[in-house]
Amino acid sequence: MMMVVVMALLFSVSVVLSDMIRYDNHVVLRLSLDSSNTQQVDMYRHLRDNDFKYNCSFWSDSDIRVGPNNVQSIQNMLKDAGITFNLMIEDVQALIDLEREHLTTAKQATFGGVPDPDFFKAYHNYDDHNKFMDDVVATYPSLAKSVTIGNTYENRTIYGVTVTGSSSSAADKPGIYYECGIHAREWIAHSTCAYMMYQLVSQYGKDSRITNLVDKVEWTFVPVLNVDGYVFTWTKDRMWRKTRKPNKGSNCIGTDPNRNWDSHWCEQGASKDPCSESYCGSAAFTENCVRESAKYVEEHKNIVSFIDFHSYGQMWMRPYGYTKSEPKDYKSQDEMGKAAVATIKQTHGMSYKEGSIYSVVYPASGSSADYIYDSLGRKWPFGVELRDTGRHGFVLPANQIVPTGEEIFAAALGMGEYVLAH
Repeated sequence: MMMVVVMALLFSVSVVLSDMIRYDNHVVLRLSLDSSNTQQVDMYRHLRDNDFKYNCSFWSDSDIRVGPNNVQSIQNMLKDAGITFNLMIEDVQALIDLEREHLTTAKQATFGGVPDPDFFKAYHNYDDHNKFMDDVVATYPSLAKSVTIGNTYENRTIYGVTVTGSSSSAADKPGIYYECGIHAREWIAHSTCAYMMYQLVSQYGKDSRITNLVDKVEWTFVPVLNVDGYVFTWTKDRMWRKTRKPNKGSNCIGTDPNRNWDSHWCEQGASKDPCSESYCGSAAFTENCVRESAKYVEEHKNIVSFIDFHSYGQMWMRPYGYTKSEPKDYKSQDEMGKAAVATIKQTHGMSYKEGSIYSVVYPASGSSADYIYDSLGRKWPFGVELRDTGRHGFVLPANQIVPTGEEIFAAALGMGEYVLAH
């Protein structure tokens, strides 16, 4: 009977995957440009603003995915502008195929009981994430409770879990809010949120440091924020970034949810073209997942620290994104960020850049960290780009789920202690 179940599962996965958009012979180029060279900067901005016209996508501030029919023309454009580049990924589809193979062969996690640590041996879809959260809440009812952040445009529910111990009211404790997967294709982010949540509950009462932090801090985890986009990465397009809400007057679907927050909305580092991957939307807060997440943080006044988890690039970023000016709390934010990246380095040797969004990556208006700081007045908001530095990009192998979780969880414990001390 078990073999029948396994074969049925493999068949259902293969049927879904056979209908996926393919990226055969799509390459990823890493650009190196002189920011003082006007010609180079203008070409860079032209490509960012017109990615959809060239069948390309900026995966990071310096990495660009290009389809096979446009590789030569874009390379010529870069050369003409004096921008040097090198090949980071030779065939995006080859990485996706390896990921798909692992999805069908990895040991399957079980649900409906004690949370299964095998959950972290593979990536999981939206339904499995919900089942895992249900198991956490059912197994550790004195520590964990389910919360509903809101509903998406396609009427799916955005679930989260709060974790805290002791008998004192959660509202009397400082809160830390972690949202993951605001960009749909960044799968390592979703798994990292789930990993940290699991470690807090499973190690409570066993590890004195974790027990103390769970007792004194209210932790909130939202593993799948952009639910509609995430579902789409499993059913149609692994490289989908945006939401799935249609745009009036355009055939292009979706908005970049991390350009849709009401903080200097659509000023820099965002596009007003609905076909762009960095489209800011027709107005701030048009996207359900953004609006509902902001509302949740606003209503929970005890939340003092916030992280929006992304991939990739290994960066720990604080406000601001819309300006190079520093916020009044930048010294404290900088201190917390530097401690976090030092802890990450000590855990598995991974190096993370630390600094403001503007200085570390690129100008970006309408971001979550800026809104949480400026509009809601929460002292320690960050945007964190997880592994790796470009070898696999968004298609990070599943064997890096646990080590990524371990290093970020170690940093999170330090964050909790910093919050309590300050």
